[in-house]
Amino acid sequence: MIFSQHRHYSLFQPIVWIENERVHGHEALLRSSDSISPDCLFRLARAHRYLYELDSGAMARSISTYFQQMENCGSPTWLFVNVFPSTLLNPAFSAWIVNKFLDNGFPLNRIVLEINEAPEEEKMWDIALLGERLSEMRQYGFLIALDDVGSGAASLKKIVEYKPDIVKLDRYFGKHLATNTAKQRLVSLFAEFCRGEQLLVLEGIERADDLIAARSLGVPLGQGFLLGRPAASCNSPSFDYCH
Repeated sequence: MIFSQHRHYSLFQPIVWIENERVHGHEALLRSSDSISPDCLFRLARAHRYLYELDSGAMARSISTYFQQMENCGSPTWLFVNVFPSTLLNPAFSAWIVNKFLDNGFPLNRIVLEINEAPEEEKMWDIALLGERLSEMRQYGFLIALDDVGSGAASLKKIVEYKPDIVKLDRYFGKHLATNTAKQRLVSLFAEFCRGEQLLVLEGIERADDLIAARSLGVPLGQGFLLGRPAASCNSPSFDYCH
């Protein structure tokens, strides 16, 4: 069965301080040994009513793997893990967090929950319980990030209402940033808005001139193939903690 947990594994992509290109953390990325794309895998899981099990299982595996690697590599960095609003709203989720992570001593203050903006879950953002659940996660120590900001119509509203600790700008804004003045103005606005309040991460940095542009616009953190590709362990070249 494609949803069998042993068929899935985690890769970790660096998130880097743009000013000095030192690694601040890594985003956990789900991969399948069946070569099924993550988007397809999650769509199938949603269709088969298995999304919560897949999402929470991916979260558990990435956290366990990452902090085992961290102990071996000896560097205190953050882990960014993706989670759907429907997973946060599941009645079993809070108790699962306590039993799986809180009671086992994981450093929850170094784990960032990236809230996924899947179009299928847009209405869940209006459910009052979601805000309560995010507050509960913060009380446990988790940090909260909004993922792919700028790709959805309600992103700005979510920043105001949920006050995330980290804002991740969609990769669209990082691609060809150096040659697109409209993107530069918007990225600059986000950098100014977040300064002193939230950390801003620009995704999709794949060219040196775009990295230079992001630095000049005051973007603190970046992610993309130029800064590091996803890798399975700290023994892989892409998993270096310091450039």
